[in-house]
Amino acid sequence: MPSSGLAGLKHWRHDLVAGLQVALLWTPFSLGVALASGAPAIAGLISAIVAGLLSPFLGGSHVTVSGPAAALAPVLLWGMLLLGQGDLAVGYPLVLVAIVLTGAFQLLLSGLRAGQYATMLPATVVEAMLASIGIMIIVRQIPAWLGAPAVPSGSVLDSLSILPSQLLSAQWQVAAVGVISLGLMFALRRKASGLWRWIPAAIVVAAFGILSSTVLGFDASLRIAMPENIVDGIHLPAFAQFFSNSELWITMALVVFTFTMIDAVESVASVKAVDKIDPWRRKSDANKTLRAMGVCNLTSGMIGGLTVIPNAVPSRSNIDSGAHTLWSNLYSGLFLLVFAVVLPELLKLIPLAAIAGILIYIGWRLCEPALFIRMLAVGRDRFLVFTSTVVAILLTDLLWGMFIGVAIELALLIYLLMPSVRYVLNGRIDPQSSFRLLAGNFASLFRNPVIKHRSQDDDGRTTHVFTLGSLVGFNLLPLQKSLERLPESDGVLLRFTESARIVDHTSAEFLQHFEEEAASHGRAFNVEGMEHFYAFSAHPLAARMQESRIAHQIAERDGRAQQMASLAQRLGLGFSPEVAASINRHDFVYLRRGDHRELSNLIHGSWAGGQIRLFDYSHTSAPDYHMPHRHTLVIHELPAGVTLPDFVLTPGHYLERYLVNLNESAHLEEAPGYRLYVPADSPVPKVPPHIFETLRQAGPLYIEIRHGVLLAFSPSRELEDEHHAQLLAKLAEALSTAE
Repeated sequence: MPSSGLAGLKHWRHDLVAGLQVALLWTPFSLGVALASGAPAIAGLISAIVAGLLSPFLGGSHVTVSGPAAALAPVLLWGMLLLGQGDLAVGYPLVLVAIVLTGAFQLLLSGLRAGQYATMLPATVVEAMLASIGIMIIVRQIPAWLGAPAVPSGSVLDSLSILPSQLLSAQWQVAAVGVISLGLMFALRRKASGLWRWIPAAIVVAAFGILSSTVLGFDASLRIAMPENIVDGIHLPAFAQFFSNSELWITMALVVFTFTMIDAVESVASVKAVDKIDPWRRKSDANKTLRAMGVCNLTSGMIGGLTVIPNAVPSRSNIDSGAHTLWSNLYSGLFLLVFAVVLPELLKLIPLAAIAGILIYIGWRLCEPALFIRMLAVGRDRFLVFTSTVVAILLTDLLWGMFIGVAIELALLIYLLMPSVRYVLNGRIDPQSSFRLLAGNFASLFRNPVIKHRSQDDDGRTTHVFTLGSLVGFNLLPLQKSLERLPESDGVLLRFTESARIVDHTSAEFLQHFEEEAASHGRAFNVEGMEHFYAFSAHPLAARMQESRIAHQIAERDGRAQQMASLAQRLGLGFSPEVAASINRHDFVYLRRGDHRELSNLIHGSWAGGQIRLFDYSHTSAPDYHMPHRHTLVIHELPAGVTLPDFVLTPGHYLERYLVNLNESAHLEEAPGYRLYVPADSPVPKVPPHIFETLRQAGPLYIEIRHGVLLAFSPSRELEDEHHAQLLAKLAEALSTAE
């Protein structure tokens, strides 16, 4: 695992390449965020440079990239309009004051270790906030995208109301550049191998914009305005104006509070998202991250930059480019500084329509229909909270909309825990008892869920047993802190009692993440009592309730489940159709990839002297983090007498970026087109001939041997038919007899 701090500098080759890619992405991206915020374009570059140069020395995360975020653009624009009373030129220096004060407030909160409390915000409300921001970005960038004059507005409704009149002034040549730019962003998100995969799509769009605007003769008003040098772009906060005008103080307090709230929520959401796709599954420190953002915001605001937060978009690019440590931020900051000093004349040629195309694409990724479909799959309750919060944010603003979303979440929990009115009307429960029961259930939403904690010895290993009541996002923190205080070598057993009424979506997500971390550290972790709950949907992260009166109904198996059940019966193995979280217990390279990892239609049991698991697997990965990729996998623990070296056999360059700490071995004449990877400093293994025979029958296959366990699947096919699934089982059987 790559070390943090100065020890991580030895990975400079990987981090330097990743830093260059991030800088190429950041250049048009940061300019666009600044323009969407109503600030000068150079302000975006300044904040990205500040974050890159400072964050590696402040720590808190591992491969997360910090800088200006498109998600904060609507908030910054709102702050400028509010403080400047509709005048962006007046509001910009005052917003710099708000950014500096926000940074100071973040430092205070980090000292109080308040970063941990951001995790109490319901996960669905955070998702809704990001989706709403995506809609805001799209609506507000349409005029610039089509060459119409931009009119700043304080709300999405205002932007929509003036949009028809703006579009009457659209220019078809500019609109053509904007439409093609957006089309390129979508077309290039799945880039082919070779040079194209190293060039960010945003750079291609910026280059196209420069070429097309030069050929079409766009005037300066249709292009980015940049100063002659970066020093001329430095603006100081208007402290004198703020302190001399007491009427601004209440407004400033509201803006600073909003910035701090949104920054904290977005930072925690981004860091958690990046931690989940970090190949080494390292965990960030929320309070250190908050402190780092405080220092960066103080510095950025003092010299005219925007707010700085951990950013998921460049962080994903950073990981995909092979970054090992936080030092890639430093290299990206240095590259950005060089670009700002050397290329200001070139940056001036980028048309606003191309930048708008990039931002509309980013907005689309935040709110695309696949996200709504995924929320519905998690459960109707999540879809209700999600859509209601989105509507509330669009009708009010981000801060009030989030408060409304939390209130809706709380109201829904109260409704679910409320005794049925039918029981009161038919006399089964009196009104007083009904209210007492409701009050007790309501209090349990905020009470420490840990009823009892004891330790026990299990074959020489300490196991901590936690007896739990209802577990929801609002009372999750005490359990989280209790678990963090335990030694990583100790086992954990969570036992839900009969008094536990509900486990919500936020808590289910936390339990899954904890189980993944436990598996990565070889830690024993079990949950008891969950079998008495019924899930709101088939999704593994669905909310669950415990209700003895409700009969559990087994859904009729669909065609795929019947097909896998038939195969299990033919192989003499057990079968389970339920959807469950996939835990990477053997640290396979492939299973580190992406997010939302789930398995279903599990065939399992003893096979060829070992244990086999054959199942349908789905996950999300770049660039489609809402669309699942599905394959049928086999995982087989080979018999103890079979000793095979660790290696990865891939068709072509498949997953090359994820094969960290593995070196490509010699060319395989028996398998043309395949590449063999082995751990660093390991000899070239002798690949069993059974594998080549299976490749000819069922290829192309990805095959990984790790610590005597096999993982195999076909990257070119999705869910396997019975014939090919049986070939995977036969591969496991053949390897069990390998010498």
